[in-house]
Amino acid sequence: MSFIFKYSKKIIAFLVIYITFDIILFSLLPKNFKSEIYNNRAHRIKSYYYHHDLRPMASFYDSWGYERYKIFTNNLGFKDSSNRKVQFKNRNILFIGDSFTEGVGLRYEDTYVGLIDQEFKNKNIDLEVLNAGVQSYSTSIYLSKIYHLLYRKKLPITDIVILVSGGDIFDDNYKYLKIDRNFVLNHKDRKSKIRINLINFYKSNTLTYQFVSRITPPRVIPTIIKQIFVGKDNPKYVKEEEKRLKIKNSEIDNLKFFKIKDYSYFYSEEEFNKWGKKGIDYSIDNLKRISEIAKKKNINLNILYLYEPILILKAPNKKTIKYLRSKFEDLEDENTNIEFINDYYKSFENKYEAYKNLFFIRDIHFNKKGNQYIAEEILNKLNF
Repeated sequence: MSFIFKYSKKIIAFLVIYITFDIILFSLLPKNFKSEIYNNRAHRIKSYYYHHDLRPMASFYDSWGYERYKIFTNNLGFKDSSNRKVQFKNRNILFIGDSFTEGVGLRYEDTYVGLIDQEFKNKNIDLEVLNAGVQSYSTSIYLSKIYHLLYRKKLPITDIVILVSGGDIFDDNYKYLKIDRNFVLNHKDRKSKIRINLINFYKSNTLTYQFVSRITPPRVIPTIIKQIFVGKDNPKYVKEEEKRLKIKNSEIDNLKFFKIKDYSYFYSEEEFNKWGKKGIDYSIDNLKRISEIAKKKNINLNILYLYEPILILKAPNKKTIKYLRSKFEDLEDENTNIEFINDYYKSFENKYEAYKNLFFIRDIHFNKKGNQYIAEEILNKLNF
């Protein structure tokens, strides 16, 4: 036992010295160099209150397909055009949603939130736009995070815009657990505040994490190599995009996202009865609670339901979509406005042309043009 104890102490001492040296070395690196070597996972941090978030004042490169783009967050941890300290104004609009609102695959300026922000600036409308959306959010997180921002952070928000998508229903039902009476979201990998802070610090302040996280799991290595040699301005990039745009209609009809469980309740009555109806009811209850919070704070609330590409390409069960729409419409009152974002594709010749023009090919997310259409529809439907 003494032998084991002796060598355990040596191992612990070595690890402490190694990690300390790693942290010091990393802190001395130039900020621009850090941005280049950061793994994007280093800035997608854990949250004690609502599962996950973006790190405040982060600057790193992210990739989506063949696109490599730089992400900035402000001092609140919201995706932004730069690392800046938010200066609140008389009107402050908080946008929140999942990956559609974060704008994966795009710079802030090209997301629908960034485009709406720029439209206000062009018209000299004096208000602050904030994007609290992050990948894999759902109504459970919207509720927990909005409470956190209003009551713990005490942000002077005057307007909230929530963009709900079909995948939120699945995440609320399967991914996240209940919200307790303190508006803290329970989930399977929940940890103490101390452990979360230590994990988040290690992820963002060591070279070791940047290296190990980039090569794990091993299947990501070919993608890393491809990203090094294939850039946006590279002819190979242009060729790849042209090839993707030539996708056949029959190929679109058989894309993988049609088969994932997240949207099965739209097309299968069995899945709707099994969990879809319950999931919709639970998500609606979360939105009702947000509406109650908004009323108490005298905040204007807009809840938008986004028709995703799967609903455009394949008509959902009429009974299901009618139930979902009626539940959302029931939320509307003098303080809460409900809108369905489903006009953006109607100017195209057919659903396939709409998909090819507005979305990343073989993916469910909007490209730059798609975000422009979404921004325009939101500005037309909401009275800011």
